[in-house]
Parts: sequence; C-alpha cells; structure tokens
Amino acid sequence: MDEREFRQSLSKEELEKRAFIIPFKVYDVETLEQLSKYSEEFQKTWDELINAAIMKFFCDIEAVHRLRH
Repeated sequence: MDEREFRQSLSKEELEKRAFIIPFKVYDVETLEQLSKYSEEFQKTWDELINAAIMKFFCDIEAVHRLRH
C-alpha cells in the first residue's frame, strides 16, 4: 500500500490525529524572521501559522477560479 492509498483508508478524524509532518525549506532569512515574529504576536506555533497561510492560499486560488468562470 502506498502513501496515497494509506491516507484514503483513514477517516478525516484519523488523518487529523496523525498530523502528517511535511518538511519544507525557507528560502530567505526574512521569511523565517516574519514567521517567528507572527508566531509570538499571535501566540501560535509555526505549524498553526503555516497551515493557516496554506488554507488562505487555497481559498484565494479557488476565488480566482470562480472569477474566471
């Protein structure tokens, strides 16, 4: 069973409990500093901020798709 099949075999609740770890690269120090700054300001972990940013990004993409059609 590959990773995709494994994920499909789990319920949404099970997936959320597992909280997959996905490494990423920060390409510049300014981004890392902003992440740290906002982490302190909003009292959120880096993971919480990154997930919120990704969800906002996806919502923006969906809005653009809706406007195009």
